[in-house]
Amino acid sequence: MPKSLVIRPVRVEEAPLLKEIGETTFRETFEAQNTEENLSAYLAKSFDLVNVQTQLTSPDSEFFFATIGEEILGYLKLNSSDRGLEIERIYVRQSAQGKRIGKTLFDFALETARSRKSEWLWLGVWQENIKAIEFYKRQGMEVFDTRTFQLGSDPQDDFLMRMRIG
Repeated sequence: MPKSLVIRPVRVEEAPLLKEIGETTFRETFEAQNTEENLSAYLAKSFDLVNVQTQLTSPDSEFFFATIGEEILGYLKLNSSDRGLEIERIYVRQSAQGKRIGKTLFDFALETARSRKSEWLWLGVWQENIKAIEFYKRQGMEVFDTRTFQLGSDPQDDFLMRMRIG
């Protein structure tokens, strides 16, 4: 783990901070490959403040910030189910990439899955996001299926990847 990096739960009153880092990191990650119209439509729906607040109070979802001091460098969203733990979102600010923050967030998710005796740790990743796919493969994940992810008016193909935990 990078020196002084802390992974901590996001509090409900921090919904505006989660909204900001969610929008910023999604845009940084995908704006070069997508239209502004589709990005804006997705962000308006997914990171509406009321929606973010609702997600923060859901018993099946958890959010975590990766911070150094007061600076929020990345975040993680986990969803629980009977058989597995889903990494729905794992994003790091562009300015903080290359510092093993994403790896630390992934390891945190893996340890969470193990501590809960989950059968699987799984996620969806855009088929065009080669960097992320290669990262997940290096962590031991394998493609097991596909799904469609709707970005605005653009249906995109995702790989579903997983690793057996228990």
